[in-house]
Amino acid sequence: MAAEDKWEGKVSAKVPGVSADKVWAVIDDYANVCNYLPSIDTSTIESGESGKLGCVRLCSGPPIPGGQDRSFTYEKLVVYDPVERTLSYEVVENNIEFKDFVATHKVLSEEDGSTIEWSFVTPPIPSPHWTAEKIMGYIGYSVKYMAEKIAEA
Repeated sequence: MAAEDKWEGKVSAKVPGVSADKVWAVIDDYANVCNYLPSIDTSTIESGESGKLGCVRLCSGPPIPGGQDRSFTYEKLVVYDPVERTLSYEVVENNIEFKDFVATHKVLSEEDGSTIEWSFVTPPIPSPHWTAEKIMGYIGYSVKYMAEKIAEA
């Protein structure tokens, strides 16, 4: 999971009974992330057009542990491939101590539904609030929550 010069990991969650195309239609809406992630209250496109390389979304949520201000991240879309049902974003500005953080969402077709994969890579974050294991825990919880919310819809 963690290497000395970078932290990286991947988690996945099944979405039984929901086709990959239907799951992708939700994730494909880049400004829609607040509707299926528990730690994001609002998300809006700040520049560019949703689904176009280079567009930037602003996500905000409650403060991180030890913080007073609402958390925020500006996330730039750096990979977008609707055929492979994959998108990647880079956190370009934030107040949650991330630097050079890149995450990827991929939707895989399964016989009985679909699977969402969420991976990340980042240099080590010099903070008492983040470790590679804490990021994996957050992403693991979030991808399961995401799958449940999409299955309910």
